[in-house]
Amino acid sequence: MENNLKTKFSLSNMLFLLAYIPALAISSFYTTLYNQIVPSIYMNLIVVIALGILLFKFILIDRHSFLEYVAYVFLGTIVTASALNSHNKQFAILIIFCMMAKNIKNDAVIKSYLWVSIGILVVAYFSTKLGKIPDLMYTRDLIVRHSYGIIYPTDFAAHIFYICCAYVYLRFKNYSFKDMLFLLVIALITYRQTDARLNFGMIILLAISTLLLKHSKLQFVMKKVWMIPIVSFLFTYFATKYFTLNSHFFSILNKLFSGRLGIVQETMNEYGVKWFGQKIIEHGWGGKGFYLNTRIFKYTYIDSSYMRLWIIYGILASVLFLCVITFLLKKVNSKRLILIVSLVLLSGIIEQHFIDIAYNPFFILLVADYFKEKETLLTCKNI
Repeated sequence: MENNLKTKFSLSNMLFLLAYIPALAISSFYTTLYNQIVPSIYMNLIVVIALGILLFKFILIDRHSFLEYVAYVFLGTIVTASALNSHNKQFAILIIFCMMAKNIKNDAVIKSYLWVSIGILVVAYFSTKLGKIPDLMYTRDLIVRHSYGIIYPTDFAAHIFYICCAYVYLRFKNYSFKDMLFLLVIALITYRQTDARLNFGMIILLAISTLLLKHSKLQFVMKKVWMIPIVSFLFTYFATKYFTLNSHFFSILNKLFSGRLGIVQETMNEYGVKWFGQKIIEHGWGGKGFYLNTRIFKYTYIDSSYMRLWIIYGILASVLFLCVITFLLKKVNSKRLILIVSLVLLSGIIEQHFIDIAYNPFFILLVADYFKEKETLLTCKNI
């Protein structure tokens, strides 16, 4: 019996990786400027195959309770409706992989993520040097910002931040002052090349807070992190809704948000908010947006993950996400994972990357840990 369970666990993990690695690779590939060369049909085909593998794993390999099946149907219905209405499958792909995260090995997933993400960045960087794709360069306050083959400098910096999070996850047991210095150097180099202030700050916060956590200095804070998603959403929502140029406070806040409060407020006023999401026409400066005539097109991209959820994916998807992520933060006991997810959620106030599988593997690990702890608890009760 025990051998059968181990065999099923190994097979389940193998099938998940078989689906995850290609989906991650193609999603990451499409954050590079190769997305303008390679037809999107290839991405769609790989994602469909990956989802087929996950469906096989779900039906034939994993065991689920009746309540889990009900939850999956409920989640699946809302996420599918949101994807169809918004014409955007990014959030749905991440949620589906999260739902299929039963009986997987976290280290195997995070190592796969690390190798694929670093590999994509290396390929993109050398592709710019060989002239295969451009290194889009932007200027801000006379500072040149490189994207190194990724669609925008902040997207390149976001890849670095999430890679640093993966490094911390794997190094946590042996994390030391040297690791902190290493991350601080990475933060400085990334900032110097991209002028990405948020990710610079997040890597520094990651480096320092991990060392503090290792020495049990954040116990009180760790007990309250379950509040982060709801507080972050409410802060972002009300800051956007009530933004006005007549307020000195909001003017300062808008500057910290790089002028995006007013932009998102205009979008929300124009489109409103729908229960199951909606298609939003956006114009960003990354990728093809680099060549847009700024006199004709104004910047209308929704950068905040929370506001993207609310405006693009809809009320139900947003509320569902906030409830589930809050529940998981209260239930899961892994200190290193809770710290990383908390920082990822904080970054989502300004950036859009935590709802993209190309950047964020940590929600998947959070669900996987919940299933493991639940299984352990049931096993103990049956003894």
